[in-house]
Amino acid sequence: MSPRVSVLMPTYNGEKFLEATINSILKQTYHDFELIIWNDASTDTSENIIKNFDDKRIRYYKSDNNIGISESRNQLIQLAKGEYWAIIDHDDIAHPQRLEKQVSFLDAHHDISAVGTAIRLFCKNPNAGKFKNFIRNLGWIWKQPASPTVYDALKGCPLMHPSAMLRGKDFKNHNLFYKQDYTPAEDYKLWSDALLSGLKLANIQEVLLYYNLHGENCSIHRKTQMRQADHKVKNDIRQFLNIKACFHYPYLLVILQKLRLSLKKDKNI
Repeated sequence: MSPRVSVLMPTYNGEKFLEATINSILKQTYHDFELIIWNDASTDTSENIIKNFDDKRIRYYKSDNNIGISESRNQLIQLAKGEYWAIIDHDDIAHPQRLEKQVSFLDAHHDISAVGTAIRLFCKNPNAGKFKNFIRNLGWIWKQPASPTVYDALKGCPLMHPSAMLRGKDFKNHNLFYKQDYTPAEDYKLWSDALLSGLKLANIQEVLLYYNLHGENCSIHRKTQMRQADHKVKNDIRQFLNIKACFHYPYLLVILQKLRLSLKKDKNI
């Protein structure tokens, strides 16, 4: 029988983070899942790390050539057998109850097509410097709106992508997939397309994912491409809504609205 949840994890040269990320999925309180890993032609020891895990729930695939993050995510979707698709990136940590709570949410809310969660930022990069490590590890929590609308999407990405769980059939029925020409904001484009297609999104207001702000994140080292793709998504939304004014919502305001500080320690990181 097919598992209810397919956990989709693309990786490229993720040897620094893979073991911790995979362990965080295998130690979930919810057990009816498969973990599909797509290795996008890594040149490091990623494959050895993955193959060291002896767990039948892991399905491992490797690309002969580097096809990029968007196409890697689409390949994972095609391989998924589960009713629900849970996203995880190779450098983040899932809370032990993440899958359990998201499955319960989607089971109880049949009108919701994807649900994200609050995330906690942390940094485990010994080369980042003491000050950066101190600031990043203070206990910053990022919370998205509980019921984001297309107008929320005009301000910024309405779901934290690596925390999301999708109702697979809804995205397949609306032919919603990742678009290469919007990389590295392919997730933002997916959520905006979903909202414009009439699908409903939600966010659980609880930290169920730990986002590793190690300094090599795509949003940091590809700032120019990210900014261009971000504006492109916003312009698509404006065009759909027939909004002519080209006002880009200041990202600083997005941060002030969504970032919280919790000094309470978390043993799961």
